[in-house]
Amino acid sequence: MPLVKDGKISQDEFVRLADDAPLPAQGAVLVSAARFLADPAALLQRLGKLGVIWPNSRDLDDLVPYLDQLAVVALVFPTFRDGRAYSQARLLRERYALAGELRATGQVLRDQFVFMLRAGFDAFEVKKQSDAEAFGKTVKRYSVFYQPTADGRVARPLPAPAVASFRECHPMNALTQQFTIEKAVSNLPAEELARSLADAQPAEIIAAALRTVGRDRLALVSSFGTESAALLKVMADVDPAIPVIFLDTGWIFEETLAYRDTLIERLGLRDVRSIKPVKETLAQKDPDGDLWFSNPDACCRIRKVEPLSRALEPFDAWINGRKRFQGGLRATIPVVEQHGARLKFNPFANASRQEIETIYENADLPPHPLVAAGFLSVGCMPCTSRTEAGEDARAGRWRGRAKTECGIHATAST
Repeated sequence: MPLVKDGKISQDEFVRLADDAPLPAQGAVLVSAARFLADPAALLQRLGKLGVIWPNSRDLDDLVPYLDQLAVVALVFPTFRDGRAYSQARLLRERYALAGELRATGQVLRDQFVFMLRAGFDAFEVKKQSDAEAFGKTVKRYSVFYQPTADGRVARPLPAPAVASFRECHPMNALTQQFTIEKAVSNLPAEELARSLADAQPAEIIAAALRTVGRDRLALVSSFGTESAALLKVMADVDPAIPVIFLDTGWIFEETLAYRDTLIERLGLRDVRSIKPVKETLAQKDPDGDLWFSNPDACCRIRKVEPLSRALEPFDAWINGRKRFQGGLRATIPVVEQHGARLKFNPFANASRQEIETIYENADLPPHPLVAAGFLSVGCMPCTSRTEAGEDARAGRWRGRAKTECGIHATAST
């Protein structure tokens, strides 16, 4: 099995030992987590380097006390779709400052190389020689990154010419722009609703949305991110059967997927729909899975904007969790607005951060798993980083770029 290390195909000096195999007196060996934890002292006292194969289902807390004595930590990818080892890698590099070799083993495919690098891996056991050769090319192609993450590389600021605004990626002629503006301004129902609900509580706004269009024509769009549980809790108290749309872009953190499942059960949500990009579109426009790096607006468009447009077709109105205190384009959002042919309700437009926290406390809602690691706003893995002290909550989204929104809230014309 080829080993790729430091961007090269290397000879693996480590011998992988079965649990019942005799332990050599010296030499570099890799042992299972079970064998290591049965007698770590004896293994660490022998001559030679020691590495541990750590399954993605096992808590890292049992491993942390020994990290500075291990030459290798090998994290297991049991299947292509099971990405829990990504999270383990980032925790080991960012929270526990692992300095030794971090190896990926199991189902390690060439499609994963770039993100594995960014998660902190520096060695890879691959199945085929061709995958090992492809890795070398990948390393050369992506030698500079614009977003800091667990691999420790210094991020460079994005050159101004490479930054494109959402409007530049979605050009509209003057007639289309004028039609959109006139339609929004002249649509009195949205303005009247916004005025009548200007001081209403979030639950009252959701109840008004139900009365306006009915349950079958109303949806709530949720990222199941760091503040999503509050809105989902308020909605569930009003009507847990309101459809919830979740955009599964293919780049979602495993922690977010697990959090989604936790909240569905905890809040009794009855109709959560996970919407994915069209496979044919991905194959045509993002065949290598790296569009997020070269053109994040286009990546958002095919993975979020277009899937949401498709998912909203049966509905006349939708609810989202934007808040004015988030700043930027969100600082002046109304409680209700016209979004193309649909009404868009913003129940938390007037809410303060303290009010959101109070909902969490009163309902004993679990926090998003990544909050403790410094992620105050969580989106897709490649374009999300930790937020530093004193930064806005969304500072970790598309760091180093002029981009601040994915585009799903841009004015729609249909």
